[in-house]
Amino acid sequence: MSQSLPSNPVLGLDRRKFLASLAGTSLFAIGCGAETYKNRLTETQKYFEYLEKVNSALGSKVVPFEGVELRVPKPFEQILPPPPSKDGEPEAQPLDPNEDPTRLGYHPNVRLDGLLASWRAKVDLEPSGEGMAYLHLLSNLPRWVEKQTNNDIEPLHYRTDLTNVLANAYNVQTETTDSAWPWEPIRSFSPYVGKKKVESISIPPEDQPINAIFFWMEVKDVHVGLVLIFPRAMDARLKLEDRLKHTLETLKVPTQPPQKKAGKPTLDGF
Repeated sequence: MSQSLPSNPVLGLDRRKFLASLAGTSLFAIGCGAETYKNRLTETQKYFEYLEKVNSALGSKVVPFEGVELRVPKPFEQILPPPPSKDGEPEAQPLDPNEDPTRLGYHPNVRLDGLLASWRAKVDLEPSGEGMAYLHLLSNLPRWVEKQTNNDIEPLHYRTDLTNVLANAYNVQTETTDSAWPWEPIRSFSPYVGKKKVESISIPPEDQPINAIFFWMEVKDVHVGLVLIFPRAMDARLKLEDRLKHTLETLKVPTQPPQKKAGKPTLDGF
């Protein structure tokens, strides 16, 4: 098994410690053996090739909620709500549902509960043309914040509520205990990132022109989902699904729900 190496700060690992260990490796190369030294150099080269691949596929790190970090695939850009009106200014016009970051891509009538951030990107279609892809980051973290002042909120019911919303939007059977969706585990993460248990499923039937891949990850009581939506005619050369695996590799979430703070809790999401 290859040895995991520290990464750059983008992936949450300490480059300085890595370089120091590399220097130490060179000093002890004779004692450890030339073959061991050569293997470590080869592993180092693979590691930096991996970093280069990630950096070419993803944008900058974003923090959409306290304790949550990720990098989204290029060329996605975040959909931001309009700024609130300032004192003395007329109230802004009602937001167009198609420009509302809390609405499900291609379904402006479907509002997403627990949304932390949304992105969209123009994508090329085959054999020609242009379409739109969407990415939604969702979590039960806002529910944990709400539960601090309303004990009726059920953060651990979030997955059921969210899958019901998606099932209704794409006109498929809802997931139940007796009829579970055919989730598939993702096993192809890089050895240079920590262990992650992520499941995925394509929700809409293949006869629909739009596909939506739902990714789900749980870290104890903190649950996070990503919904990638794109036209089925999207140019395969974009390799959007492969890029999203790198996004999942960079995804960091808290290991426990937000703790109650003095004063009124606030949300960093929507």
